Amino acid sequence: MILLKKSQFLFIITILFLTACKLFTVEPPGVGEKSERGYAACAPMIKALEQYRADKGEYPKTLAELVPKYISEVPTEVNNEPISYTKTDESFSLSFHYVGPGTNTCTFTPKDKWHCSGAF
Repeated sequence: MILLKKSQFLFIITILFLTACKLFTVEPPGVGEKSERGYAACAPMIKALEQYRADKGEYPKTLAELVPKYISEVPTEVNNEPISYTKTDESFSLSFHYVGPGTNTCTFTPKDKWHCSGAF
C-alpha cells in the first residue's frame, strides 16, 4: 500500500482538480473554430461594404447591391446559420450565429467592430 504525505495528497488533488476544470472550461462567445469561420466569411463583405460607402457616400440597403462590382457573391450563411445585414441611417450591422456551446451571436459595426454574446 502506498502512503502519501498530506502535502503530496493535496498536490495530487489540486492537479486533478485543475485538469478537470480545463476539460470542462467553455470557450466564451466569439472564440473558437465556429466564430473564426464566421469572421472569415464576413471579412470580404465588410471590405466590400466599406468600398461601396467610399464610392457612393452611404452603405447599401441590401448586400445584393455589392454584387458583382464589390464582391463576386454574397454568402448567406455560415455554420449552417444565416448571416444578417441591417443598414442604419449612417452605418450598418452584420451578424452571424452559431451553436455550441450555447447559442451565440457575433455582430460587426464599423464603430464597435466585433461584439459577441451568447446564452446557454
